[in-house]
Amino acid sequence: MIGPAGSLVLGEENHDLPLARVTVTLRTGATSDPEGQEGLAAFASELCRRGAAGRGREALDAAFEGLGASFDVVVDHDAITFDVEGLSRNLDQAVALLADVLLRPDFPVAEADVLRRESHAALDELRDDDASLARRFHARHLFPAHPYGRPRSGTDASIDRLTAEGARRFFERAFAGGDLLFGFAGDLAPDRFQALLARHFGALRSGGAVHEVPPDPLFPSGLRLQIVDKPERTQSQILLGHPAPRWSDPDYLPLLVAAHAFGGTFTARLMTEIRVKRGLSYGASARMGLGRGAKAITVTVFPSLAQTPETLALVLDLWRAWVQDGVSDDEVAFAKTNLASAFGFQIATPEDRLDLAASVAVCGLPGDYRERFVPAVLAVEPAEVRAAMARRLHEKDLAITIVSTAKKLRPLLRKLSFDALEVTPHDTF
Repeated sequence: MIGPAGSLVLGEENHDLPLARVTVTLRTGATSDPEGQEGLAAFASELCRRGAAGRGREALDAAFEGLGASFDVVVDHDAITFDVEGLSRNLDQAVALLADVLLRPDFPVAEADVLRRESHAALDELRDDDASLARRFHARHLFPAHPYGRPRSGTDASIDRLTAEGARRFFERAFAGGDLLFGFAGDLAPDRFQALLARHFGALRSGGAVHEVPPDPLFPSGLRLQIVDKPERTQSQILLGHPAPRWSDPDYLPLLVAAHAFGGTFTARLMTEIRVKRGLSYGASARMGLGRGAKAITVTVFPSLAQTPETLALVLDLWRAWVQDGVSDDEVAFAKTNLASAFGFQIATPEDRLDLAASVAVCGLPGDYRERFVPAVLAVEPAEVRAAMARRLHEKDLAITIVSTAKKLRPLLRKLSFDALEVTPHDTF
């Protein structure tokens, strides 16, 4: 369906409960942050909800709460989603408030000052979470000088450069009909939703619709280790991998099957060898990232610091054997069946189905992706999987990130060799 100013409308009608959810998704995100202003998309999106149409932050929050509605903003690299959920009988008023936030934001300077302080505090909290810290550094390690390597929440230095006026310019440039997806899920009929949009978003400007795909990332060669040095660790967070095809690439689905066979289930190779047989890590997984551009295939394990060298050596051996030898027909058959069965849980609710539809639209996949996924997975042949692995997987060109205590870990790694090794303090990025 087409909405105001050339926007796209997605819907998942369901009247089991008197609840409805409305989303507005902007087809741009942290990839659009200028160099040196990392975090701008997140900053601007949060700031617009802290003052709009003459209401201040507290008044807006009270208005949503008075309607029994929640309002959230989610920013990733490819999209920004504004999400309102509440009683369907109050939806007219809730959508009117949402339109105020998105069409008439005030970008108050005082709130920008508060938001900068809160953003610094959020970075400090992130640094206390080793798993989140590892993902942050590993993204930059995987995607050097690439939009996907930029931190969505910014850095201490870039946060200080973010201003209310900069947020206003970002929003004015990005918020146009051709770049928007309106979505609804729950107790709401399509014609009522279209009427709500016409009534409250009639002032939306047209334009946009140039949805640039991030360029393919550089692929640095060699086995590159990055130790993120954090004091007094007893456990290490290990991530390793390399860039993989984008979600829309024909090789993506066969590689998804390959990765699932390698580390997507409790009985997969990684879990069997690392946890079940040796007890080196409580968890061990391999996953394919998905997005508008090329993301990555990533292995994650978290052994004790003392067992980190043994675990890393084993993971590297398993990776090399997987890349060299491929996967067996039995592994492919099990992975396909498991993926097909698990997909039902990903689309179990109207909200789940709306989220998937929005992601599919943002990333440029066919609109019938949901209907085609299970048959397409089950149709993948073992030869296709092995051929895609041969084309796309690299045996030795890997980016490895370990969050641990460097002075304790480095001596333990002396029996392992790397083409590049760097140590970086955990609080510098």
